[in-house]
Amino acid sequence: MRQSAYPGGMLAAFVIAPASAAALAVLGLIGHLYITDPAAADVPLADYASMAVSVWISALMFAYPAAIALFAPLWLILRGLRLWGGFTALVAGGAAGLVAMLAYLYRIYGGDLETQLTGGVPLGELPLADSLFSLALPLIGVVSGAVGGLIFTSLERAGR
Repeated sequence: MRQSAYPGGMLAAFVIAPASAAALAVLGLIGHLYITDPAAADVPLADYASMAVSVWISALMFAYPAAIALFAPLWLILRGLRLWGGFTALVAGGAAGLVAMLAYLYRIYGGDLETQLTGGVPLGELPLADSLFSLALPLIGVVSGAVGGLIFTSLERAGR
């Protein structure tokens, strides 16, 4: 069997996948900020590069603990149930991404997280379209975590 030139195995998967998911989440955060904040839209995207690096490093502080405390056990449980490998990675990665994003947002907003995300209106009182838009940041966490889970699975399989 031919050895791949790309890194593979469990260790590479646990190092690369959370970092990739965090980078994707940071790109989503910057894109969300760029679209929703009129003042941010006036700033050229190139100026966001230094901010992206510092936010990515902060995001790593949440991505790796979520990968160890939530993704790994959930992935092992779902894998033990003999579910399709890609599905287990999507579910476990999405859950870990959501928890990591909520922890990150809680760090920024504190106990005022819901009102900050919804613009001061209780979530139950928002129309459906507005409530989905206010949940964009947690959804960015879910999507980036799910992609990170798929990256994890592909790297873990490459090491076999």
